[in-house]
Amino acid sequence: MSLDEPAASASRPRKRSGPDQADGSRPAEARSWGARATSETTTTRQAVSPRKTFRLPGGKTMTLSTDRVRAKPAVTPQVSFMLGQNGIGLGLWGLLAPKGVNRFLGLKGSPQSTQLLFGAREMATGMALFSDPTKSSALWARVVGDMFDIAVLRGLTRRTNPQHRNARLALGVVLVVTALDVVAAVRMSGVKRNCE
Repeated sequence: MSLDEPAASASRPRKRSGPDQADGSRPAEARSWGARATSETTTTRQAVSPRKTFRLPGGKTMTLSTDRVRAKPAVTPQVSFMLGQNGIGLGLWGLLAPKGVNRFLGLKGSPQSTQLLFGAREMATGMALFSDPTKSSALWARVVGDMFDIAVLRGLTRRTNPQHRNARLALGVVLVVTALDVVAAVRMSGVKRNCE
């Protein structure tokens, strides 16, 4: 079994040669020890992906390449992914403890309607974003759901509701999350997908 590096060997055939070559010609590559030449050489070396070639039984070879690109992940998909996680958590709360949600917010509706309108909706959009944070349709669905939540919570912030403080707190959180949903939805709507 042999391990070869064709990319490295392809970049090494030029050896340092002085001006005393047999034909009197200058080297093909100008040598300078300045900072600019060093950075250009380093950039050229980093552009080549490391490769390893393995010899397989039967005389065939297999080459494995590794990409050296180390890019920082984009902020919007990370925010979208976190919104999906948040949606899953809220969806579980709404699905598994609808009476607790009603008690916390002072809702007088049935637990089944809380499960459907709150828990199932949050769980569906959360799972969609958890699986693919770039899904703009799931983000826009969250924005529509947030508008519904804002309308419900505004009605619950009246002083006649014994849990109006909890409703105000929830309304503040929903407003912040709505702003993040709108920004992420707008940004992800501009993503071009090249595979369908």
